[in-house]
Amino acid sequence: MDRNSFKLGDGIGAFLKGHHLEERFFEAILKSDWRIIMGDKIADKTNDLRLDKGCLILYISSAPLRQQLRMKQSKMIHYLNQKMGRGQKPIRQVLIR
Repeated sequence: MDRNSFKLGDGIGAFLKGHHLEERFFEAILKSDWRIIMGDKIADKTNDLRLDKGCLILYISSAPLRQQLRMKQSKMIHYLNQKMGRGQKPIRQVLIR
């Protein structure tokens, strides 16, 4: 490769970062893949999710599931960031409502 070459993923990443769209991109991935990432049980009880300044806000319809997820927040943050791939850590905290 010559010095003017780059990987497409790197170019897309630079574009997203340059236009402050990274967080919206990660939110879209989470929304579209939530069932695959978290499974049917959690997906069925999730009404909505948002990513705002590194905080994942989950709207969960089941009180017992909300409590369960609150107890496992740090594991969930690590797991979700791992699923996002490429060393990205877009999620720094989780708020469960």
